[in-house]
Amino acid sequence: MLNDILGLSTKPKGGHTKRVKDMVRRAWSIPENVIIMVSELRCHEEGCPDVETVIALMRDGAEPEKVKIYKPMAELNLEEIKSHKPT
Repeated sequence: MLNDILGLSTKPKGGHTKRVKDMVRRAWSIPENVIIMVSELRCHEEGCPDVETVIALMRDGAEPEKVKIYKPMAELNLEEIKSHKPT
């Protein structure tokens, strides 16, 4: 496994990736044929949060649709994900 020498991402623990993907699929009514990718990214720039969760929806033949939530995956809940539904 490669180390994240640039400090761009974190490795969430405790099954949070699957939990967030399941909540996204439910909250946003995402069909099973759409791939959901969830990542935690660190930010080293002034004024941005230490960690953000990035959700990408990958539909066949389309550019990924990305949503950023400025919290770690472990802190996300269903209501918060509902409030960030893409339009």
